[in-house]
Amino acid sequence: MRISGYILAALLIGLTANAAARELQGVISECEACHGPGGVSSDEDVPSLAGMGSQELLDSLEQFYFYERHCSTTTYRHGDRPKTPMNMCNVANTLSAEEKSTIAGYFADQ
Repeated sequence: MRISGYILAALLIGLTANAAARELQGVISECEACHGPGGVSSDEDVPSLAGMGSQELLDSLEQFYFYERHCSTTTYRHGDRPKTPMNMCNVANTLSAEEKSTIAGYFADQ
């Protein structure tokens, strides 16, 4: 009975990790909807995120979070998404610290 409890716990941890990974991939996909696949923008008014330093990306997200940077309104540029008006200040205010860190690491590695 004890072994099956460990197996159940391991399965639950694995499922939770997979769900978290899918959720974070969803957040990255949201970024890519404006900043382009892999963070390489094809639009002059949307910066590429690919290859920027992780700390630089985190600093930018914090500046948007605190409305220290200009937050122009735009719409999604890529993918099959509705063209809903949005801005980076609103986006930054929906992200957790873990999501910000993951996003910064992901695009820094592109």
